[in-house]
Amino acid sequence: MTARTLERRCMKELGMPLNEWRQRLKLLRAIDELDGGAQVQQIAHTLGYATPSAFIVMFKRMTGTTPEQYRLSR
Repeated sequence: MTARTLERRCMKELGMPLNEWRQRLKLLRAIDELDGGAQVQQIAHTLGYATPSAFIVMFKRMTGTTPEQYRLSR
């Protein structure tokens, strides 16, 4: 399957681009890890972010809160 075909199928079946779906999946994984007590640095590494700050920026952009603020609110 070509990359373009995969993109079209994602839009058709998921209603969103592949990159957005992947980002949401990473967010769900991050939330599970935070709820399990994992450290932000470890979560960032596990999810493939170059730095913990890049992960924090993504998390805040998608949730409106930092990972630590999220953890404290639970």
